[in-house]
Amino acid sequence: MGFLYIIKRKALTKIGVTVDIQRRMNELKPDTVCQIVRLPRERELEKKLHRLFADKRLHGSEYFFLNWAERRKACSLARRAGQTVRFPHQAPAKTRWTSPRVALEICGFALAAGVAAVLITQPRPNGQPREAPVSFAALTKSFVSV
Repeated sequence: MGFLYIIKRKALTKIGVTVDIQRRMNELKPDTVCQIVRLPRERELEKKLHRLFADKRLHGSEYFFLNWAERRKACSLARRAGQTVRFPHQAPAKTRWTSPRVALEICGFALAAGVAAVLITQPRPNGQPREAPVSFAALTKSFVSV
């Protein structure tokens, strides 16, 4: 008895089998776990699904270029054939900067917020506290553009 899994990684869907699902998911690190089922003859279903999507197969692998509807159909066939397994695996969150400018703007905003806090809390020479700027965004924009 083993597991059949359907996972998504980037634009590809992998249909495969394993006896140790935890180890396999740790090896593959999928973006999305679409379906995992436990069944006695997992290789038969794997071969059936591979034949069904043969025209979508990445040559020489168990990866397929499946759209949402095709992936849903594969998951449905797998659910009907075996016992669904809930798997706690989640791909690690990815932090991506879309451009250096975004990173600069975010860092600049954090720095501007710190400067604004210092300016607001510093007393004036005559002992009166400074007034907060009318627009914090204006202060931030002028600080970042300097």
